[in-house]
Amino acid sequence: MNERPVILGYGLTGKSFEKFLIKRKLEYFLYDDKYPHSSKFLGVKNKFISKSELAKFDTFYVSPGFNKKKLNELGVLDKHLLTDLDIFFRVNESFKIGITGTNGKSSLTHYLTQILNCRSTAISLGNIGNPLLENLDHKNKYSVIELSSFQLEKMEENELNLSVITNISKDHIDYHGNFESYRSCKFKIMKTKTFFYNDECQLQDFAFLIAKSLEPDTNKKLKLEELPFRLQPISKNIINDSKSTNSSSLYYAIKKLNFAGILIMCGNPNKEDYQNLIIDGPAKILIFGKHREEIKKRIIHNNIELYSSLESLISSLDVSDQILFSPGNPSGDDFSNFMERGEYFSKIIEVHFDNK
Repeated sequence: MNERPVILGYGLTGKSFEKFLIKRKLEYFLYDDKYPHSSKFLGVKNKFISKSELAKFDTFYVSPGFNKKKLNELGVLDKHLLTDLDIFFRVNESFKIGITGTNGKSSLTHYLTQILNCRSTAISLGNIGNPLLENLDHKNKYSVIELSSFQLEKMEENELNLSVITNISKDHIDYHGNFESYRSCKFKIMKTKTFFYNDECQLQDFAFLIAKSLEPDTNKKLKLEELPFRLQPISKNIINDSKSTNSSSLYYAIKKLNFAGILIMCGNPNKEDYQNLIIDGPAKILIFGKHREEIKKRIIHNNIELYSSLESLISSLDVSDQILFSPGNPSGDDFSNFMERGEYFSKIIEVHFDNK
């Protein structure tokens, strides 16, 4: 058996595994089912092994995108599997707060970190953007970790000091197979001390409640910064809600704004596998991108238009239109992530309306 470990997946987490191993001067190999069809593999081609070679290895560093079904297909499910979360638990000594949920987890992580930093020291980690393995040695008192169902599915032991669940609704069905499996993964976060969000209160107030349980002298009058592209106004009539990656967040945006204007959607609807999604409120729905036909087949609305690109869609709009960009789906084949598409939407809007 080859003693060198294999990193499964060469995305953000896979690259953080790579840095972790290089720092410790450990040899490794890589496996990614998209190899070699991407420029990200340039410079590391000699590290890649084929699917048939995986049987020769015993230890695997697993990226979130590899679910248990996929690991079983690769023949490694019974091997020694490590996630970034497992390693972080073993090495870092901070007070660890885990936050999960279908919606609101990024915003809550963002709010809670800001509040805790006013009385102590805290860092946001996980899905929100700071890789766990690149912050193993941080000296902050608190780690506020946004955790996806992908990460929780493969978590060996729950070493969190406190856990938070914002909500659980249908999501990631393409990954988990069904809602029950998805919900079970979310519930793995639960500890003796677990906070559950009640959407009758504001998310910021909920963040203050959690913070006050940890730092009693927390000042509730703090003004908190919002996450980018979560119901972000970019003009009087236009809202950029690119952070909307599922139907629940889309419904939330429409309800919160009491929106009756033009809704713009895009992205891959396979994540939830929803059918006949009823969208009430918006007068018109404009759908663009590579998944436009898929989205149209799955939603119910009497005024839908399709566009191949965002540019062609935006060119059909008028400066007086009320516009909500709330994709309701992950990026799919159109963009790398919600940040990229949010930035692109704002740029195209600016160029279009500046030229009018």
